[in-house]
Amino acid sequence: MDNEQLISYWKWLLKGSGGRPGLQRILNKWLLLHIPVGMGLSLLVSLKLQACANAVLLPLAGILIGLSFAWAGNANALLQTEEIELLSKHHKGGFVEYVFIYQTAILMILVTLVLWGLAGLGIYDETWPTMCNPKAYFSLKTLLFSLCSLALRECWQVVSGTHWMLRIRKEIKDQLNKKDED
Repeated sequence: MDNEQLISYWKWLLKGSGGRPGLQRILNKWLLLHIPVGMGLSLLVSLKLQACANAVLLPLAGILIGLSFAWAGNANALLQTEEIELLSKHHKGGFVEYVFIYQTAILMILVTLVLWGLAGLGIYDETWPTMCNPKAYFSLKTLLFSLCSLALRECWQVVSGTHWMLRIRKEIKDQLNKKDED
């Protein structure tokens, strides 16, 4: 067994598999967009977190989860093709990089769903320190709305990554066919 097969998801997340650590896919320049979106929504939405979660965000999260899992299924099928296997040999971090990128997107969506699920249960609205501390409540609200923005991006990344792999698979297949004809 080579090192690529032995690496765990958590090791990849923290240290990488030859490329950059997976955590850098989340903690990157896009946070400069997600945090202001979260702050803006926290200021604009006067509803308590429980009302936000129950009215809009939990139903929306269910849709995002379904969409991401559907596209991850397509990605899984693509990852099993000869063309993507060939491509992964030329990618820093190897094949596991592709697999773990999808897993990270799903993880971020699930974390967001769980935290908003707690909001839907009223935990943040009825417990210390957020109940008595407006700054802590605003920070939590900002975090949750920022996570929504991040989860939306991750959902899009699943779709976009699958489209990219479809296109590159076609290119590789065409090149292999052309090589066979010559």
